[in-house]
Amino acid sequence: MWHTDRLHRSPRELEEYVELCERLGVVTQTVKAGELDLATPSGRAVARTLGAWARFEVEHKSERTRRAQLQAAEAGKFLGGGRPFGWQRRDDGSATIDRREARELRRAADDLLAGASLGSIVADLNKRGVTTSTGRPWNYTSLRQVLSRPRNAGISTYQGQIVGESAWPALLTEDTWRSVVALLADPGRRRSTSNRVRWLMAGLALCGVCGEPMRSATVASNRARGTIRTVYRCPTPGVGHVARAAPPLDEYIGAIVVERLKRPDILDALTAQSGTDTTELRAERVALRARQNEAAETFADGGISAGQLARISTRLTKRLEAIEAELAAATRSTAISELAGPRAAELWKRAPIDRRRAVIAELLTATVLPSGKRGREFDPDLIRIEWR
Repeated sequence: MWHTDRLHRSPRELEEYVELCERLGVVTQTVKAGELDLATPSGRAVARTLGAWARFEVEHKSERTRRAQLQAAEAGKFLGGGRPFGWQRRDDGSATIDRREARELRRAADDLLAGASLGSIVADLNKRGVTTSTGRPWNYTSLRQVLSRPRNAGISTYQGQIVGESAWPALLTEDTWRSVVALLADPGRRRSTSNRVRWLMAGLALCGVCGEPMRSATVASNRARGTIRTVYRCPTPGVGHVARAAPPLDEYIGAIVVERLKRPDILDALTAQSGTDTTELRAERVALRARQNEAAETFADGGISAGQLARISTRLTKRLEAIEAELAAATRSTAISELAGPRAAELWKRAPIDRRRAVIAELLTATVLPSGKRGREFDPDLIRIEWR
């Protein structure tokens, strides 16, 4: 070998090599350090000593690398890797916004907040020929990763922790980015990687007997002719639970929602739903983060104990999480309100089904009451609407 430190840099690996050489009488030759006789105690001691120093150099180099990366992250610099979607890198390491890609990212974020599924956004991007920064088609994982990046909001992180502001220009507002992250992390969010929902009220209409969400199903309409129709039915087994034809229910709910969206007070109603003064919440968020930093500095100076720091951090973190949830709800309401106004009917027809479903979930609860008769025509009086 060239030198002993090129043999092994892990003490465990070195011991395996020593055992093998001792058993077989192997002599190790180096260009720089001469012969290394691992068959003798002195030769093994030299090898172990040199191996320990080699290990030290590896760990010391890794520490310097981590420190340099942390300093770069705190300065908002890019830590390397492929070109991120949304920017173009300059030779000096700085970046400019790629207008086309940034527009697509903002559109994807807005669609997600307005109720679109990741699967439907992926399908739309691929259909329009929009590729990732590496020129590949989008998939569920790649879109989720891109939308979740803190750098989108001008935030620099290191090992998952926020350490400063990014030197690269932001593509999204911090509120929008945090709302997207909160939405993607919501355990109640449907995890399907495709856009399989084809009926407007599937999973939204509730059974008037037990309150369970109703599912869409196909049933035979005319066995002789082989025709079928789609209905909503309660998934709970037993007699007496509700079933109703899907098309007229969808048409009825869509019509009343459009009328609601046309009303001038709809924007105020959407804002009131979140119960949020976003200006005050943003100011409180800044203040809480400052208090977190102050507590950390006080602990570092010995002013408080680790237990006190933990209690302070827990309380501040809980409040910050509550603020993020309120801001996320306000951002979603803002995205949904884009369908409101005099053109609501036109915008409703053009909107994808997942966005229409999100509006319905935001505005009302629809309960389908039992009719008492089979084959009865659709009756709006058997639909109980509760506005949120």
